[in-house]
Amino acid sequence: MSEEKINLLGEKIEFKTNKSKNATKPRIDVDMKGIRVVTPEGDQTNPEELIRNNARWVLDKKDKYEKYWRKAQIRIFEEGEKFPYLGLPMPIHLENVSENKISNSRIVLSKSKVEKSSIKEEIEKLYREKARDLFTDKVQKYSKQIDVDYNKIMIWNQRTRWASCSSKKNLSFNWRLLMAPEKIIDYIVVHELAHLIEKNHTKEFWNIVEKYIPDYEQREEWLKENGIRLIFTKDDLSGGEIAWENKL
Repeated sequence: MSEEKINLLGEKIEFKTNKSKNATKPRIDVDMKGIRVVTPEGDQTNPEELIRNNARWVLDKKDKYEKYWRKAQIRIFEEGEKFPYLGLPMPIHLENVSENKISNSRIVLSKSKVEKSSIKEEIEKLYREKARDLFTDKVQKYSKQIDVDYNKIMIWNQRTRWASCSSKKNLSFNWRLLMAPEKIIDYIVVHELAHLIEKNHTKEFWNIVEKYIPDYEQREEWLKENGIRLIFTKDDLSGGEIAWENKL
């Protein structure tokens, strides 16, 4: 893969070129990794010409990702720093307690546990535990209202989706959602439970969601606009399509 520079509509940009045996036609990829021109092996397309012919689209996509980058939060894992929990910023406290917990709008971590690992690791463990409890409660509540059966509830660490519903009726949720307001979690739970009735995003599917979350469109828009703020570390932004793009 080679790197090149180009002046595009008055803006200097960098892009990479790559020959791929899996590519069926020339394409331009614009994502968190930057700009790439991918062409099939043996293809004679001029990468610079391809970019110039799609200049406005390239710059618009580039601007979109840069704006999202600026929204990304740089987490500082130190005592006294604030960390989001159910949409509220809570300060981190280290105390002589046996277990990590959320108490009096604070994230209380066990000093002895932190000494053996780190603040970052202990917060993640705490959020995973809280996520399992909260999503279990939410799924039980809404599954009764919607009158659907599910199999298992799983809490995962995937960076590319917020949640999913499998053909075996297993529900999976990203623990990072514990950083979002509770009403967003309600929406995501109902969204996945609705997939137990209607697999695709049809009109019937959205009618089910709307019945239980009347303002679901506003909540989905919040997730699209603010999902980038729910990253744990900037490592979560590695890869192309990522969680904050609202993949459900």
